[in-house]
Amino acid sequence: MNSPLSLGRRWKAPVVPFRIRRQFPRPEPAQVGALRGVDVTRISDLVGRMYTCDASIRPLCSPAVPVVGIATTVKCPPGDNLALMRALRMVEPGDVLVVDGQGFTQWCLGGFQLLQMARDHHGLAGIVVNGAYRDVLEAQAAGFPLYGLAVSPHSGPKLGPGEINVPVCCGGVIVHPGDVVAASGEGVAVVPRDALGAVVAALQASEPAPGAPRDDHGILDFVDDMDRQIDAWFAAGRGQVLE
Repeated sequence: MNSPLSLGRRWKAPVVPFRIRRQFPRPEPAQVGALRGVDVTRISDLVGRMYTCDASIRPLCSPAVPVVGIATTVKCPPGDNLALMRALRMVEPGDVLVVDGQGFTQWCLGGFQLLQMARDHHGLAGIVVNGAYRDVLEAQAAGFPLYGLAVSPHSGPKLGPGEINVPVCCGGVIVHPGDVVAASGEGVAVVPRDALGAVVAALQASEPAPGAPRDDHGILDFVDDMDRQIDAWFAAGRGQVLE
């Protein structure tokens, strides 16, 4: 088979190079581990809307398989997965691949055999794709965390270029290599690496003591506060009661 670079007029290589960053700062394993088992909704509340993927990024397997791991990032041209092929062999145990396929869903970014290889030989923990994937039934049977925009059976080209371990966009969130990804049936949240300590501390501070009774007053106080906000609209002359 001809290399894409030998196809002449049929395929012209972009001037922008294929970029790969082999190493990046990684958070402490204990801090990453502190997020495992935590509801993604709680993490989302702490990182806010800027770091919660929009609803287009969803579990592609049912039931969803939760995952928490350090992001290894990949940027691919629409429908092309050459960069992903290299990234699959660069992940470290417990990593989650975040692949920006630029929202293209007509062709998939890969199949389950690739993920299985990376899981078995390199410890890949899961994948989130801003694009389509396939073999979701195999991933589901294997209990592999697979999240993305859509499912497509059609495989695309492997021409490149691409980028590995650069900032990417997924579900409206900018993800840097070394950020922490938390995904479940509730959706996907991203904890920036430099905010991980603060997020973990906030989670631990709000964790009820073992055996403590359920605190219904907390939610009642919250609803009362919302009521006061509505009352403030009316007090300022900016409310109207419809009879």
